[in-house]
This record gives sequence, structure tokens and C-alpha cells, in this order.
Amino acid sequence: MSVRVTTTPTQARRVLLGLCCALLLELLPSSAGADGRVQFLADRLKFPPAQGAPDDFRVRTNAALALGATDDDAAVAPLCGGLDDPSDVVRQAVAVALKKLSRPVSLECLGRRDAIEQSASVKQQISKARDAIAAASGRTAAPAPAAGAAQGEPDAANGSAKFYVSVSHVANNTTRPAADIDRVVRGAIASKLQTLGDYQLAPDGETTTAAKVAVAKRKLKGYYLGVSVDNFDYSGGSLRVRVKIAVFSYPGKDLRGEVPASASLPGSRPGDSNAEDQLMTVVAGRAAELFAQNFR
Repeated sequence: MSVRVTTTPTQARRVLLGLCCALLLELLPSSAGADGRVQFLADRLKFPPAQGAPDDFRVRTNAALALGATDDDAAVAPLCGGLDDPSDVVRQAVAVALKKLSRPVSLECLGRRDAIEQSASVKQQISKARDAIAAASGRTAAPAPAAGAAQGEPDAANGSAKFYVSVSHVANNTTRPAADIDRVVRGAIASKLQTLGDYQLAPDGETTTAAKVAVAKRKLKGYYLGVSVDNFDYSGGSLRVRVKIAVFSYPGKDLRGEVPASASLPGSRPGDSNAEDQLMTVVAGRAAELFAQNFR
């Protein structure tokens, strides 16, 4: 006697997805090296997915968790991009993965997302990740920047600040809207400076008189950062992003020097705004870090 088993379309999709995820994880150790594994997973985490690829949050969730297990620096950029995924479940998985990966550079994108995240469960995972990464790197996790911080609204008072920093709006040499570039780059710089702990951010549109009062009252050293982003370079099958910070005194605005930073992300296609945002976040944070190291 034979028994015929039938499944609903939903059940069939679940079975197929489970098999695909299991196959994905089994294939990873045999793929062509660490770079190949990271790129393989990054492609499956990307939203929206490539044409013809399934749009399923469970695939992206598994890819995020697998990226966290790679212990590879290259996994930071795609995971940071995953913090903007429309699925709460995926964003939670990304935060968990970044915590496991434990790279200090990811504090910038975690702080940026923490400032705008609406889901309590996701914010909880982001907070855990930030605290764990900061503790592992010997730092103190800075509070998440206020939602308007990237737009230059007054930063919360930092009683331990030694420096007072005004960040310009970004000189945008890309083809992307200026507001997008400004949000990502200024947000990353503000998040990095807050993480370092010695910096008080000045509000947008501050008058020279108000700046002099703020600097003198607390005996802070003032800097003005003129920020620019070069046009994105997609030559050679990679995306290259370059951020420059011209450093001036503040409020006098006498030129003190320049800090450039750049990085590349292999396998990016022209016009991939998610990849651009990920790399801008990392590079702008690095530029801010170099400023902090070289101007005291």
C-alpha cells in the first residue's frame, strides 16, 4: 500500500527554503577561500536582492548570522548595510552578527542605526552589540547620537570633552543627492567622535560669537572640519570611496591640515547605493579617527 503525501504551496516553500539554507551552510567551507565566502554571503544579505534571487527575509537572516561567524574584517561592510534592511528580524540578526564579529569599526554603523531604529527588540540587540564590542576593545560605548545629530543639531553636553568640533555640510562630488551623502558621512563622523569621548559637537549655523563663548567657557580647543566626498570610482570591478577632511581652527577657521581616507569594496556594481552607504560610513569614520589621532 502506498500513501501519497501532499503539501500546500506555503509548506513546499518552507521545505525548499530549509534545504537551501542547509545547503548554503554546507557549501561555505568548500568555497574558494575566505573572500569567496564573504562575498557569497554578502550577495544573499543584500536588499533588494539581485534580479531572479528570492526576496525572503529568512535567507538574509541566515546570511547575516553566517557572516558573523566568518571572523573576517570584510564582513563588516555588508553587515553594516544590513542594518537598513526592512525586516526587523534581519536587523536583529545583523546586530547579533556584528557582536560576534566584534570589530571596533562597526561601532559607527551601529551608533548610526541606534539613533533612528524604531523597533525596541532591534534596539536592544544593537545596544548589546555596542556594549560588547566597546568592552572587548577597551572603550566605553558612547550614547547613540540623537536622531538629528547627523543634520548638525546640538549634541548632548559632554562633560569630559576637551575639543569643540563643528562639522561642515559635505561637499558632494558624487552623482547622489547631497542630502543622502550628508546624512551618511556626517552621521558617521559624529558617531566616531562621540565614541572617542573627548569631543563636543557644535550646532549648525552657530555664530562666531556663540562659538567663542562655548570654547572659552569650558576651555575647549576648537576645530572646524570641512568635509568632502570624491566621485565614486567603480573601475576594476570594485567600488572606491574617498573622503577628505580639511581641518581648520574654530571659530577662527585658519587651515591646520587635511586628512584623507579611502577604501575599496570588491564586487560592487555601479549605482549600488547600499554598498556606497556602507563604504562611506566606514571611510568617513576612519577619516574622523585620523583627525582625532593627528590633531590634539
